[in-house]
Amino acid sequence: MSSFANTPTPPYYAVIFTSKKSQKDLGYSKMAKELKEILSGFDGFLGAESLRRDDGFGITISYWDSLESIKRWKNNPKHLEAQEKGKKIWYQEYKIRIAKVKKEYGFESKKREIGRKKSL
Repeated sequence: MSSFANTPTPPYYAVIFTSKKSQKDLGYSKMAKELKEILSGFDGFLGAESLRRDDGFGITISYWDSLESIKRWKNNPKHLEAQEKGKKIWYQEYKIRIAKVKKEYGFESKKREIGRKKSL
C-alpha cells in the first residue's frame, strides 16, 4: 500500500508546512489526532504526506482543491487553537508555503516482493 496522498489530476494546491518541534509533547499528539479526524471529512481536503525526524524537524504537505478550502481550514476553530498552541509551546519555528500543482507524474514498481529470495 502506498503512503502517498491520492491526489486528483492537476491543478490543485499544496500547503507545505515545514517545522522544528520542541522535544516535549505537551498535548501535541492528542491535538494532531483530533485535527486528523476533522480533516478526514473536511470539504476540499485531498490528502496529506508527513515526516518527522528525531531532532524535531518535520514537513507536512497537505493537498487541497482550492485556495478557498485552504482559507476555511486556516480559520477552522480547532485549527486556530492548534496554531496558537503551536506558537506558544510546540514549535521552535515553522514556515508555510502554498503552491499550485500544475503537473504530476511518478513511478510505481510492479515488484511487490523486493528482496525476497527465490527458493531453489
